Amino acid sequence: MPAVDFDFVLRFLNITFMDLALSGDNAIVIGMAAASLPPHRRRWAIIAGGSLAIVLRIALTSIATLLTLIPLLSAAGGLVLVWVVWRLLDLDTAGGTGEGEARRAGTFRQAIVLILAADFMMSLDNVIAIAGSAHGSIPLLVAGLLISMPLLMMTGGFISSLIDRARWLVYVGAAAISFTAATMVFEDRAVAARFPAPHLAVLLVSGAVAVALPAAIVLLRRRRSGGDE
Repeated sequence: MPAVDFDFVLRFLNITFMDLALSGDNAIVIGMAAASLPPHRRRWAIIAGGSLAIVLRIALTSIATLLTLIPLLSAAGGLVLVWVVWRLLDLDTAGGTGEGEARRAGTFRQAIVLILAADFMMSLDNVIAIAGSAHGSIPLLVAGLLISMPLLMMTGGFISSLIDRARWLVYVGAAAISFTAATMVFEDRAVAARFPAPHLAVLLVSGAVAVALPAAIVLLRRRRSGGDE
């Protein structure tokens, strides 16, 4: 009977649980995007978006060392998340209007794009930590990610069902993503080198952005809707 490689097992479990722990905000995006869809299309959006996200994450983690050399990449990712918050809140409004199959198909495509965009940007910091745990072992890396991503998709499905029961959770999710966006900008290496700030200050400012950004988006959308009338 072959001996069990406990080092391999421990690293595999470490990668799996680390990815799950670092991907809470990704699950929120999946849940919010899927919640805008009819129940019969929701599962397919989660499966399709999550499966493509697995491929992206494996590719990102494989080149994680190169990602650390790109200046302002994390800050750019944070700014893209601002767009994701805008589109998620807009998608939440559009998803239930029932304007025909063409609109529902467009919403399905938008949900997939948002899942991929957000997972790509939010995974920039995650994959660097995960790649370090893999110690260069691509098979170990792929195995850990393949196990964790289906669990992440299940979490996203659970969040979407919660949003069905309490729509105000959409704004809680938008606040969580906004917080991530702000911390990605402030903790970017190039930004932190030019504008150093204590960690507590970063948390406080990010918390303020988490409240202000969704509120500003809602106000702008209401003004836009009022102007259209």
